[in-house]
Amino acid sequence: MADYSTISYEVDGPVATITLNRPDKYNAINRTMAAELLAGFRRVRDEDGVSVVVLAGAGRAFCAGGDLDIFPSLADHTAALNWLAHEGYEIGKAIELCEKVVIAKVHGHCLAGGLELALMCDLVYATDSARFGATEINMGLLPGWGGTVRITRAMPLHRAREVIYSGRKDYTARDFYEMGLLTRVFDADRFEEQFAETVANIAGKKAIALRMGKEVLARSLETPSLDAALALERNAIQWLNHAPDIRAAMAMFRENPDALVKSQRAANVDSDQKA
Repeated sequence: MADYSTISYEVDGPVATITLNRPDKYNAINRTMAAELLAGFRRVRDEDGVSVVVLAGAGRAFCAGGDLDIFPSLADHTAALNWLAHEGYEIGKAIELCEKVVIAKVHGHCLAGGLELALMCDLVYATDSARFGATEINMGLLPGWGGTVRITRAMPLHRAREVIYSGRKDYTARDFYEMGLLTRVFDADRFEEQFAETVANIAGKKAIALRMGKEVLARSLETPSLDAALALERNAIQWLNHAPDIRAAMAMFRENPDALVKSQRAANVDSDQKA
């Protein structure tokens, strides 16, 4: 196990959890944390048994943004460019190209750079007591780790504009859910339980199907032609059909066709009971 000073890294079966671990600073991102986050996501990409990565925050917040101690160094033009083009860009790409499903677990404050981290993830679940905002404009700046760009892909443009222009830090989880940014909001008193159930459900799927699903969803948005995007989907399904564990399952169902129907009915009943 690698030693980290600003994050923790844990693996439990198919789920890895990377936790921002500067609770006394509300998990503000300094240079060490940026380097360790990048290392953590590069590491988890190669964890063969892991299909889901949870990004969480220790203590009372998910992440309050960039550590203010960094800002004096950004007066140097090259240092500022490197902070944006190296740390920010590379962390974003490491999360997006992780090949696992990355889930943000948000409680407390999720502001500025913290909001940008959440936007990098595939899914964002929050407790209803969480608070959100992009506060950079209050210092005459803009989000620099992709927030200005990713937020317009997560909610309608006119709502994204308000978040960026206003500098508010008091948006509730319900506000952001209604705007389209959050995947789901859980009541604070059941947050841990419901989040764990949600993660377990996703982690219970075939890892290779999750990986291919992430790939097709991402690449289809980059493809201007619908027909080209549909071809991506067809190719992914054909590839999955020839994956060894999928072929073994299909062979079993060919021998016993009723087994597929029974398993799907059981899954539907279980889903209805949890709804």
